[in-house]
Amino acid sequence: MKEKTGKHRTVLTKIYRYNLILVLAAVLISGMISLYVSLTIRQHDLDTMIRSLSCTVANMDITKKALQSKAWNSTSAKELAKELDLISRSFEQADLLVVCDTQSTRYYHNDHSKIGKQFQGNDQEELLKGAEPYISEAEGTLGMQRRAFCPVMDPSGKIIGFVMSSVLTSSLSRIRNHIINIFLCLLVALMILGIFLSRTAMHRIRKILMGYQPEEFQKLYVERTEVMDSLEEGIVAINQEGNIILMNMAARNILKIPEDKTAEGTSLSELFPDARLQETLKTGKAEYNMNQIIQKQTILSSHIPIFHNEKIVGAAAVLRNKTEVTKLAEELTGARYMVDTLRAFNHEFMNKLHIILGFLEMKEISKAKEYILKTSLVSGESVSQISRTVPISNLAALLIGKLILASELGIQFTLKSDSYFYPKATSLPTDCYITLIGNLLENAMDELNSKEFPVKEVKLGIYSEDGHTMITCEDTGNGIPEEILFSLYDRNTTTKGAGHGTGFFLIREIIDCYDGTIHIDTEPGMGTAVEIVLPV
Repeated sequence: MKEKTGKHRTVLTKIYRYNLILVLAAVLISGMISLYVSLTIRQHDLDTMIRSLSCTVANMDITKKALQSKAWNSTSAKELAKELDLISRSFEQADLLVVCDTQSTRYYHNDHSKIGKQFQGNDQEELLKGAEPYISEAEGTLGMQRRAFCPVMDPSGKIIGFVMSSVLTSSLSRIRNHIINIFLCLLVALMILGIFLSRTAMHRIRKILMGYQPEEFQKLYVERTEVMDSLEEGIVAINQEGNIILMNMAARNILKIPEDKTAEGTSLSELFPDARLQETLKTGKAEYNMNQIIQKQTILSSHIPIFHNEKIVGAAAVLRNKTEVTKLAEELTGARYMVDTLRAFNHEFMNKLHIILGFLEMKEISKAKEYILKTSLVSGESVSQISRTVPISNLAALLIGKLILASELGIQFTLKSDSYFYPKATSLPTDCYITLIGNLLENAMDELNSKEFPVKEVKLGIYSEDGHTMITCEDTGNGIPEEILFSLYDRNTTTKGAGHGTGFFLIREIIDCYDGTIHIDTEPGMGTAVEIVLPV
């Protein structure tokens, strides 16, 4: 018995050592990666700050006025110095701010004693030759610096000088050292925690394995099966021959496998012909969150190869119902869509109010009244109708956003008054509604906005009830050209140029997935009417 116990302790010691090495390596690697990312982000932030500062100063009228005076000691230059002193103090992380003319004579410097003297570093030459704003490293009067250059141009577009803002290399070193010290302290703390957790895990394993019996293995197998079957995600694993060695209950439900049929030992291609696990076995490359249509369900599948001694011995797939994942995501992100819509409302009304304010400031009372009477502000009734008819916040936010966009483009967009929507009576996912309706409205508005039409109008109808969904969209544009109509559902078919042509392709994918139909009625010069019917 003592020999058996000693043997177990030796194995547990090895497990503890391997686990400890793994934990420390993970902490060290993750710490190094995090440190690198933090330093890179910090460097990027500083570059963005000095670039923004130099370009902001370069575009100030007072800067242009000072340089156009062509005298570093002019009244304009002195006024510039006062203004930039205030700006420099507000940008504490920028060590230097310099304004020079095309002869590299300083019109401003944080140290006023250097105003009127020549700029040092010679890294401004490319900018004066017409280069775009850039960042360089050079040695100046205060040492090595990371500099951001931006040209100053007069109203005719001629370069009359440049602005340089910089951070000293010594300052960058202090920032890096500060970040490194923080990460070192955190790394040491995590390593200590890793050692403690490894020792705790070893003691727990030792306590469980002491005096084990063969029945324990059976118990562990039963517990593993119960845990796997309790997961909502489907899990399928195959061996190197492509035969199933593991499949939990969720996977059986997704693949519609009867309870009385044995899956283990069966070839995966017999139960799931479209599975990409066979491809994973060949390539050895993992794939994550791939969209697949299984039993008319949109499934997110991840495929992971299984290695042993650097050789692929199998592969595993994790299947998740995208509809359920999407519903959870919609609950979390619905508020963001509504906030974006409210921002669009605020933007539109502020623009209108600014115009009215302008008329009032100019004492043009009659024009202000005329503008108020004729302006095309988004109707509150239209918004209320959408909110009442479409109870899904994401889809309602999309329609309200399109309503605002149409108003700004001078297009009359209406949701048909006879529309009805019962979300509990339809199994069509919300993202399908958004894809279908969003692309239909975008195509219609793009067409009406492409040229002048006597009437610019888009009408949308949504009719969704138990076992039936119909979406209609009508516009008063030029219609779809005959040559485009024949290849309308092909990817990249468009009249808008590169970067377009996926709208009807995506619509067709959804229609085919749910055995739906689409009917397009179009006539040159009369407009287009699209009707989509889905039996869900």
